[in-house]
Formats: sequence, structure tokens, C-alpha cells
Amino acid sequence: MSIWRSDGLREVSFLSELRRVLRLPTIVSTSAGLAFAAINFLAVVQVAELMAGDSAWLAIITAGVLCLLAAGVFGELNAIMPSAAGIRLWTRQGISDGFSLTFTLLYLMTILAVIAADSFILAQAIEAGVPQIPGLLWIFLFLGAALFFNLRGVKMAGRVQDTTTYVLLASLLLIGIAAIAHSHNAWHTPFSPGGGYLQAVAVGVFVFVGFEWVTPLAEEVTDSRLIPKGMFIAIGLIAIAFGLFSLAMTHLLPAGALTKTLVPQLLVGRTAFGALGFWWMLLVTVVTAGTTFNGSFVSASRLLYALARERSLPGWFSSLNDRFVPHRALYLLFFISMVLAVLVFTTRAYEVLINTGAALEAVMYVVAAYAVIGLRRRQPEAQRSFKLPFGTIIPWLTIVIFLVLAIGAATSPSGLPGPVPWVLVLLVIIGLLSFLYVRLYVPRLKARAKRRQASP
Repeated sequence: MSIWRSDGLREVSFLSELRRVLRLPTIVSTSAGLAFAAINFLAVVQVAELMAGDSAWLAIITAGVLCLLAAGVFGELNAIMPSAAGIRLWTRQGISDGFSLTFTLLYLMTILAVIAADSFILAQAIEAGVPQIPGLLWIFLFLGAALFFNLRGVKMAGRVQDTTTYVLLASLLLIGIAAIAHSHNAWHTPFSPGGGYLQAVAVGVFVFVGFEWVTPLAEEVTDSRLIPKGMFIAIGLIAIAFGLFSLAMTHLLPAGALTKTLVPQLLVGRTAFGALGFWWMLLVTVVTAGTTFNGSFVSASRLLYALARERSLPGWFSSLNDRFVPHRALYLLFFISMVLAVLVFTTRAYEVLINTGAALEAVMYVVAAYAVIGLRRRQPEAQRSFKLPFGTIIPWLTIVIFLVLAIGAATSPSGLPGPVPWVLVLLVIIGLLSFLYVRLYVPRLKARAKRRQASP
């Protein structure tokens, strides 16, 4: 299949240099694994605070239904332009070139923010079980493991992703069922959401954040039509797993007890099954972080590779090793992830990155939906192996819902002392840096490439 790209000079078609080896199970595991972040356990606690009785699971399921709208949007975009540079191409063709590149760079920050926040939670969890070893060492080891497996090739990274994601999914389902069966507490109002339902759904949406990061693997799947199918399945699995776990969690413990810890999943495990439950949930947390690190490196490195191929990043990042892996892009991701992880670990400002990442993700869904509308108008006759029904109703609905959620995330408390809205400050800084890079540095890269082409 030919994949379209732009290098700023002309549109060209190229056959993917990446290997097409990934099948549906790996697409599902990558999509679900990227959303299976350790930070999600804290998000589930926030949902439980807002809901009445044992009804937090209702908000999780509702949030999953809303995310199906966004998955449909990404499914149609992937169907018309399957590419490692998907988000770049979609927004470029559906909106404009300058906006597209600026926003793509912002989008990369979402992945890095989730990695850094998850690193902090991972360190807190392991330190609770093994206090003799500093948390920073564990962060370095796990990020290093993700780098190692990714450098071994996408097939190896896919196997790791399959194993960790499906083990995690089975563990959450088993501990949820076992905890409910083991508890003799009375049920309260499992089917009555209460007055905080809408706000709880807004928080619950971010449990699914990251499912669409599988789209940069479009050039390495055996059939690009598997990607939308994989996203839909992944969202269903996430909804079932976290919905059941939230039901077990709220049935075992009051919300007040859960909010006093950064690792509520360990408290749930200990309350249900003592020491065995504690270590079981610690293992689940480790696996959760592993899926996030591994899957994020897989997807983000492909996006960096694609941007380098079109001369929006230095060509140095377009290099592939002997296993067809963009190794230099992986080294950059590892370095930036480590720097951010150290900053979060030392400042404990994890909520800033969580809310920043959540806001960027919600805006991403808004932009993707608008790109669908733009492509429907500009390329109405283009072939689409997947197309949303009901005209543009679903894209417009997606825009409205996630724009509201983006505003909520951007204005959320930062968790730091003082009145400064650090989430908004960080968003403005990132946006300004991306804008300046696109306006000032990218033209130099394009001009340099043009001169090389013109020279004999």
C-alpha cells in the first residue's frame, strides 16, 4: 500500500520501509495497554468520590461509550490515510499545514506527560513494597527495559505488549470478581449515580486516554483496517476491567480512605486478601507501567520517524537500525522521559502533568473530529474502508463533548501551593515553543533539503 507524505516541497508516495507484521491481538493490546496507565487507579478514586454508593462503575462505562465516538473519528481518519504520521497527515489535509505541525508536536507532549506521571506512581508503588531501593532506580530500570525491547524490533515489542496487557486485563478482572465475592459488606446504591454523575463521567473519560496512540502503527499492521476494530475492542476491555475494579474498590472501602494514598490499588489488594493481595496489586501496577512505557515508545518513535522523513524534524531521527526500528527516535524519547520523570519525582507535581496530558488529549479528539469534517468536504470521493454513519453528527458531537472536557482539565487544580494555574501556564509554554519551532526552525530544514535536492 502506498502511504502519502509531504516534505514541504511536494507530495510523494512511498512504500513503507517499516515491516507489516502486527495483527489484531497486538493492535488491541497496544491500544488498551497505552490506556492502562497506573495513574488510572487515582482517576478511578476521583470518580468514586463524585458518585454515590457503589455506582462509580456507571460513570466508567458511560465514559467508555463517549470514547467510542472518538474511536470512530480516528477509525475514519485511519481508513482514508493509514500512516505512521497519521495525526500529521489528517490535520494537514483536513485543516492546514502550519496548524497541523504545531499541534502534532503538542500531541507528542501528551505521551511524555503520561510516561512521567506513570513513572511517579510506579516509584511510589514499588517503594511501598521494597522501601530499601530508591524509586528513581526503578524508573530508570523500567524505562530502560522498554527501550531495550523496542530496539529489538516491533515484533518483539508487540509480544511484550501482548503479554503484559493481557496479563494485566486478566488480573484486574480476577481481583475484581474475587474482591466482590470475598467481601461481606452491604451494597449501597450500585445503580443510583447521584448528583455528581456528569462530573464523574468527565473524569472517567481520562481512564481511556491513549487508546488512539495505536494509529502510528498503521504502516506495520498486516491490514490497516484492523486499527479501528482494535480500538473499539480495546475500549470495551478497558471499560469492563476498570468498571469491575471500581465496583470492587467502592464495595470494599469508603472513598475517604482511598483518597489518603497515592497507591489506592495496593490498599484494595491488602484489604481484600492481606499480604497476598498487596503483592498481587503491586505486580499489577508494575505490569501497568510496563504496558504504558512500552506502548508509548512504540507509537511515539514512529511518529518522530515520520516527522523526520518529511523534514519537519532533523533527518537524524529518520534512521532505522537493522531491525527496522527508528532507534534514534527511541533514544530521544528515553532521554526526555527520564528528565521529566526525575522532575516529577523530586517535585511531586504529578497532577500538573496528568491534567496537562488530559487537556491535550481532549483537544486532540476535538481536532481529529474537525479533521474528519474537513476531509469529508475536501475529499468527498476518497475511498474509506471505514466511515462514520449519520453524516457529520458524530464528529460535531465529539467536538462539543471533548471541548468541554478539555476546558475542565486545563482549569483543574495543579496540586501545588499558591494560586498560579500551573496547568494553563504549562500548556501556554508548550504551545508557544511548538509554534516558534514550526515558524523559525522548520523552514530552515525545508530549505536545506531543497538545496540538497537541487545540487548535482
